[in-house]
Amino acid sequence: MLKTSSALVVLTLLASCASVDLKVSTEFDSLLSGELLFGEVIDVSDIDAGEVLAIDDEMRGFVQDKVKGYPHARSRLRKLVNGMIKDGLLTLDYDPNLTYSARETFHRRQGNCLSFSNLFVALAREANLDVTFQMVDIPPSFSAGSELMLLNNHINVLVKGVRSDASFLQSYVVDFNTAEYNGNYETKRVSDGYAAALYFSNVAVEALELGDTKKAFRYLKKGIQTYPDIAGLWVNLGAVYSRSGLAESAVDAYVQALRVKPSNKSALVNLSSTLASLGRIEEADYFAGQVDYYRQHNPYYHYYLGQADYRAGDLDQALAHIKRAIQLKNTEHQFHYLRGLVYLRLKD
Repeated sequence: MLKTSSALVVLTLLASCASVDLKVSTEFDSLLSGELLFGEVIDVSDIDAGEVLAIDDEMRGFVQDKVKGYPHARSRLRKLVNGMIKDGLLTLDYDPNLTYSARETFHRRQGNCLSFSNLFVALAREANLDVTFQMVDIPPSFSAGSELMLLNNHINVLVKGVRSDASFLQSYVVDFNTAEYNGNYETKRVSDGYAAALYFSNVAVEALELGDTKKAFRYLKKGIQTYPDIAGLWVNLGAVYSRSGLAESAVDAYVQALRVKPSNKSALVNLSSTLASLGRIEEADYFAGQVDYYRQHNPYYHYYLGQADYRAGDLDQALAHIKRAIQLKNTEHQFHYLRGLVYLRLKD
């Protein structure tokens, strides 16, 4: 499953030329109806995407107290940020597993980077600032067994159109968890709908972890309806079907994820595993090969191996892995830094 607090995520790599045709048993609409899981169509019309960024009178009063009387965007931004620091809103109780709306984050004073981004976007817009969500393609996490288990993209907020002088407009990034924003990572502006879909997906995963399958399905359905072109939503829907013993439908959800993003690692891993459980070994082996291909062409995978070898004292092997990482992505400063550490210990 994927979470975004990190929210959701996607690893983009090279694709190989071979292909395999999968037998799909479930129609698109059937996957989202709920009938296969619960015997009835699940209605999600009561889930309002607008609530993700909604604010209340206390939040409006907070913003007005901080920015009233400051006509320029730069001053309003500075006063809003300083006010949030003073009131503890930039030192929230960080928990990667808690995803809240803007209003919930304001009052609970806790959450993950998506929660904070929801809060800041809502407050900044009340302060008449031009803001948008921004995804940061941070490196994936690896387990001790060298298997890529969870892809965590990071989300923050881009403030646009802030005039620094009479002829120059500047943009600023406001980020809650800057530890995840330390490398040379690609960024992409995303819509409110995209961010709301990530919110719904995270709420769904949290519900599934608590055993509430119906709530998980409802929020995934709403997320897909809000923004269907996020592969992670389909991966998580596949996990719901898989946990409910509907492996064929899980396969179909993973296939839909790969239609959205052919290189989605979680979809490939889950699809291979589920196909194997169904005895579809040739198809399972193909997707297992795709997993290995993408991993071997991922510079951060080799960086991870280099880090592990460095800690274990195998400096020659660490150097080999970090050189491969640099070959795949020469512009990542963390790779060159680790190579420097290896050479230092080699007394070179």
